[in-house]
Amino acid sequence: MNEEYRIERLDFSNSEDMQRLVSLQNVVYKGKHHFEEDLFKYWYLDNPNGKVISFNALDEDVIVAHYAVIPIEMLVENRLVKGALSMATVTHPDYRGKGLFKELAQKTYEYASEVGCEFIIGVANENSFPGFIKHLGFYEVGQLDVLLGINDGIRPSSKKTYSIHWSRESLSWRVNREGDYKRHANTILGYYPALKMKKCPFLHTFLGIVPQELSDVLTIVDTSKFFRPINLYVGMGSNAKDIGYKKVPSFIKHSPFHLIFLDMTGGTLPKMTKDNVFFQLMDFDVA
Repeated sequence: MNEEYRIERLDFSNSEDMQRLVSLQNVVYKGKHHFEEDLFKYWYLDNPNGKVISFNALDEDVIVAHYAVIPIEMLVENRLVKGALSMATVTHPDYRGKGLFKELAQKTYEYASEVGCEFIIGVANENSFPGFIKHLGFYEVGQLDVLLGINDGIRPSSKKTYSIHWSRESLSWRVNREGDYKRHANTILGYYPALKMKKCPFLHTFLGIVPQELSDVLTIVDTSKFFRPINLYVGMGSNAKDIGYKKVPSFIKHSPFHLIFLDMTGGTLPKMTKDNVFFQLMDFDVA
């Protein structure tokens, strides 16, 4: 172990740990984003599937690197399987180049496997993607579609091997965020990132479709009688292109989003492909 730091597993139930994590985030993303404790408490502590699994590097009492996954469930060939979603990896600028990302991730996955997780799934950008593939055993499922359209009829394009399982409790936790999300019939919409502060009523992100049998879980107001928004769709395995959604021009969208997957069962899970998975923005996005 490098003498400049020590490695600890933290669940951030301790308020001091949470404050130290927020401080690290604000140092790393200074000038781009400002983080508050409430967002991390929501994702890390309130998730009905379980608390965050996270390993961290500390220099004395300061968190200098952080990696985290949160528990999720997927239906895999109609079997309910416990896994985790890769959430956050940050390293203080003064501690980069020491291999901390790889070390923390490996320890996180080892612990996740010990508590019953069979897989890790994540969405990586162009910066983090090579590290997951080269050093951590992930494979790329494919690049997520980024499309614009107005139709609410997005559904899986066919019967899928993999899909995120939302229980009544976890769905309520995920989507009933009054002020952050809107309901348009059985779809959940978020504010388009570039216009989020202005709360633009006609341009939204398409977070996902809620099954009819779970629609009574929704408590946010149904706005379908008042307007038809333009939707930014990000996902994989849907019929969006078939119902008129078009590609977003490359000059106005972010770098490619890579869906990545790590099988921690030694190969007993079926291989995830872009054709056998249904993955929606609400399944991974934290905005």
